[in-house]
Amino acid sequence: MSVTNGPKFSCTCPVGYTATMCEIKVPNACDSQPCHNGATCQLLTLQNYTCVCANGFRGKYCDQVDHCASQPCLNYGSCQPKEDSFSCTCAPGFSGASCAVDVDECQARPCMHGTCLNTQGSFSCVCEAGYTGQRCESQYIPCEPSPCMNGGTCRPIDSLNYQCSCPPGFTGTNCETNVDDCPGNLCQNGATCLDGVNSYTCHCPATYTGPYCTKDVDECALRPSVCKNGATCTNTVGGYSCICVNGWTGADCSENIDDCAVAACFNGATCHDRVGSFYCQCAPGKTGLLCHLDDACASNPCHAGAICDTSPIDGTYLCSCPNGFQGVDCTEDVDECAQGFPCEHQGLCVNTPGSFRCNCTRGFAGPRCEVNINECDSNPCQNEGTCLDERGGFRCVCMPGYRGVHCEVDIDECLPNPCLNGGICSDRINGFQCLCPVGFSGKKCETNEDDCSSFPCRNGGSCHDGIASYTCHCPPDPCQNGGTCLDGIGEYTCLCVDGFGGEHCSIDIDECASNPCLNGATCNDYVNSYACACLPGFSGTNCQTNDEDCTSSEHYDTYCMRNYGNGYCDQGCNNEECNWDGLDCEMDPPYLAEGSIVIMLSIEPEVFKNNTVPFLRDIGHALRTNVLFKTDANGQAMIYPWKATEGQLPNHSVLPVPRTG
Repeated sequence: MSVTNGPKFSCTCPVGYTATMCEIKVPNACDSQPCHNGATCQLLTLQNYTCVCANGFRGKYCDQVDHCASQPCLNYGSCQPKEDSFSCTCAPGFSGASCAVDVDECQARPCMHGTCLNTQGSFSCVCEAGYTGQRCESQYIPCEPSPCMNGGTCRPIDSLNYQCSCPPGFTGTNCETNVDDCPGNLCQNGATCLDGVNSYTCHCPATYTGPYCTKDVDECALRPSVCKNGATCTNTVGGYSCICVNGWTGADCSENIDDCAVAACFNGATCHDRVGSFYCQCAPGKTGLLCHLDDACASNPCHAGAICDTSPIDGTYLCSCPNGFQGVDCTEDVDECAQGFPCEHQGLCVNTPGSFRCNCTRGFAGPRCEVNINECDSNPCQNEGTCLDERGGFRCVCMPGYRGVHCEVDIDECLPNPCLNGGICSDRINGFQCLCPVGFSGKKCETNEDDCSSFPCRNGGSCHDGIASYTCHCPPDPCQNGGTCLDGIGEYTCLCVDGFGGEHCSIDIDECASNPCLNGATCNDYVNSYACACLPGFSGTNCQTNDEDCTSSEHYDTYCMRNYGNGYCDQGCNNEECNWDGLDCEMDPPYLAEGSIVIMLSIEPEVFKNNTVPFLRDIGHALRTNVLFKTDANGQAMIYPWKATEGQLPNHSVLPVPRTG
């Protein structure tokens, strides 16, 4: 015999009930009895319900008479209830209010080549010889289609008859009958023979298997759970047996033995059956397996919240003391501080009733000072410093350029001043920047810049570097061919005599390079001059004059005046009389000569602007050179009005452009 603890179960309550045993009814929508005429109110939720009507009633509340309840529509007619009656929708072949009248389909003469027979709800046709079909509409041809069933082969005998050749296992006129193969079968052990097509099958009882049911079924292997509740299964011929464990009985060990039938619970105790055991539920003040002992814990002998247990053998009590107390009745305080060192990290242990307290050293916390306080959690290090947690404190590893307990101090790299040569220091994070005076460079202005690196001295002069400056030492008199050397700041200029050019006046200017000789003449170059050897019929400095002089022609003179200095070369005007066409035919661009000329004209500006070409041509003749108007940045001629009342002349001028050569 064994005894177990009391029962444990839970109830899943239907809608409308609650409590441990579902014994308490909850107020719900069915309490108002909304369903009538004997209907059943069925709860869906506490607030929703549906009415299950009694026979003969319908509607949400079952308050309407169901006239279809008596099934008044006959012959499979469909009934639709109405408020005071019903209506029937009849099946094909019937009519009438209750679908009771059979429709005579033969009145419509549906059979084309046969006799019509009216039937209940339908009709059938008896066809004349030589016709077939549901309405005898088709002429009968034997074997088209084949009437032979189950794979039989049809063979016509004459125009109205045929013969079927049946496959094995079938017989009959149309091979419609399956031959019964079960007579003389070999099925054993009470098996049932099931006929097939030209064969049969043995349907075995549950305890046998095989084609003829001759093999015993091992139920224990086929159904491992056939024996319940831990029983052992043993296979037998034609069956099996179960060997039950203690507390169970029955063919499959599914029945629990009632141990309370032979149990002896004392002193009014209640016996509860269990599997292979029972449990005695004692009355107050009693204890023990059979409730035969007085409960020594009833007087609460254990103190300080201890758990009292009664011995099921002799009825004495045993106190299970909580932590911090000891003794038979749990009245003695345990000195935890004397049992060892419960406080970690040099914490001071202080004994208290039933427990102890730890006074922690700096940097630690927790009931046993087991937690190291991470002082880095508050992010004490500034300016991206790295915090290192230490015993009872922290340490900041500062980024370069910072210092201090919290890396809060920006180190001034300008103390002392690292900049040289008068440089001005500007403090930066983890560094400095020097603003160097002119002539020095480098991180600390330590480098004197080489002002000679760009080779500023020309014409073979040697450069000597200074502080933010340089000095050019020129070679003696570099100018050739009588040129005059003009000294400048860090440079010099050669002023060449007429006929020579170049940086050092070393080039003899070729006055023939511009092809001044016209009309096929040959040019001979000299120093600062040239001479033209004219062909016969031409004369003049540049052989420009045709001996047959046309310059006296008034038409020719008007043409030259109109086309003078217009930017296009007119060879007819490219002569001395036409003042060389205002240099329009020159290959090389003209250059401005030094000097100025001031001419005052008593004429309206607009009138003068309309006569500038003849003016330039005439004044060119007078000065024996070509004259052009100076233009401004926009290419406009610099012609300005002036009145005597304005005083000093404005700074405008007309510059002569001498013809080269």
